[in-house]
Amino acid sequence: TDESLQSFKSFKKIIYFVRHAEAVHNVKEREAVQRAIARGETEKSEHEKARKAVLREDESLRDAPLSQNGTRQVRSSGEALSVLTASKIPRPEVVLVSPLRRTLMTATELFLGGEQSNGGESRNPRFTAIEMLREKRTGLACDERSEVELLKKQFQHVDFSDIKENGPDIPDIGEDNLTVRARVARFLDERLPHIEGNYLAVVSHKGWLRELQKTLKSRVDMGQIRVDFDLDQWDTKLYDNAEVRVLAMRWQDGELTSVVSRTVDNAISMMDDGFQYALGPPSSGFSMFIASRTTKVHFIVHAEGHHNIATRESGSNDCLLRGDAPAINHPLYDATLTADGVRQAEMLRDLLAKRRSGSRSFTAFDLVVISPLTRALETAQLVFGREPGLAPPGTPERAAGVPVPAPRLLVREECRERYGLFVCNGRRSVSDLQEDFPMMDFSEILNESDIMHRDEIESASQCRERAARFLEWLACRPERCIAVVTHASFLRHLFGQFGDELKAEEENLYIAKLTIASSDQSYFALIKENKGTQE
Repeated sequence: TDESLQSFKSFKKIIYFVRHAEAVHNVKEREAVQRAIARGETEKSEHEKARKAVLREDESLRDAPLSQNGTRQVRSSGEALSVLTASKIPRPEVVLVSPLRRTLMTATELFLGGEQSNGGESRNPRFTAIEMLREKRTGLACDERSEVELLKKQFQHVDFSDIKENGPDIPDIGEDNLTVRARVARFLDERLPHIEGNYLAVVSHKGWLRELQKTLKSRVDMGQIRVDFDLDQWDTKLYDNAEVRVLAMRWQDGELTSVVSRTVDNAISMMDDGFQYALGPPSSGFSMFIASRTTKVHFIVHAEGHHNIATRESGSNDCLLRGDAPAINHPLYDATLTADGVRQAEMLRDLLAKRRSGSRSFTAFDLVVISPLTRALETAQLVFGREPGLAPPGTPERAAGVPVPAPRLLVREECRERYGLFVCNGRRSVSDLQEDFPMMDFSEILNESDIMHRDEIESASQCRERAARFLEWLACRPERCIAVVTHASFLRHLFGQFGDELKAEEENLYIAKLTIASSDQSYFALIKENKGTQE
């Protein structure tokens, strides 16, 4: 009721929005377009004419079911979704579904069964069919639903009491997009906030979901709501078949005021330090930065290398000069970790494995960005390298077999040490590095050999510019919790641009935590420093 809604003042729901999987009529459409192309018809209007013709002529496509491929699609989506729901975000308590067969079949395959109660029985959500969620009524057979009594027999777990054969919620045949958009707005304002439960699912159609995005965009433009989407051009990015996106929607005094949206892949990778950071549990209310995106970054200086020992013992950097021989022949070229450095990295690994983060017993990252120099790669491998899908050894999650996606280990030139002059800062060939570090992703290193290293050191201004570009790149990443394994001099040039007090210390395994809040093409950074490996 309105009274119960008002009593909450501010509340939030986390909602899985889903587009149905491929249906039989989608296959027929595709085949019709392919035949048109084979006839030499290349115009988009000709393809649209062929597509609609087959839908009008084939009455067997009335309320079309999923295709065999569609069933495979929804099962694949279900596997990804199960990782998410097993780890952090609960399965939906209520599933709201369009009353067409393709959406009912998708919802059933995706959400019926799976989660087990303490007694070993499946705990299923409540399924409710809602006319307001159906596809635009074009007059085509595929968009006309079956009789309710037939649907009840096929989908006995679904409550069809909301469907009224002649009720006001049944849209008229011949709807246009604006009419569907008005229907979406009524659902957002009049139905969705009154559904009991904090975790819901909405299973609908491409056209309906498209108008949902347009409705949200118009409200953003009018200043009525704030949004945070992890997709570029989110208001025009259509849902794929069987695609699931996770939205947190907040209502204040009965009005929708803010929306955070993540694809399932990003929601999985942002489970704690990222996604939970943005959403929080429903009882906590909802908060957003004024900026459109926030990213938490842990900058980590590599562990002790042999070049550190050499300069400390000699008292100067002269031991790092190449002399008359090629730099690559120097024993300290692309220096490796010492035995103490290995122990330092293992200590950091153990620290992060015991440092709580959100609901987890350990600190998890969505992405680890690594300098291509060997000492940084060795540090990252020791700290972050673990079996894919498993939590760190010794954690309760590992003992319980809870699936935990391993972070992507991405190597980037931009965060390497200030290059040139000193042999320790040259890198080996990508082929050699890939052989030693097979779990690392070197795909974004453009040159096989090191074209940066030379006898002249990179100027301070060049290093600062490179560091600033790297920070801009980080601000545009979809991940929300990132680790960067890099070098002390690089961090001095990065942090020095934010004031003299923000300087990396001259020590190994130094950690600096940074929150980047970005808006459009600009960014600002708030930095909290942590010396050594202590929080």
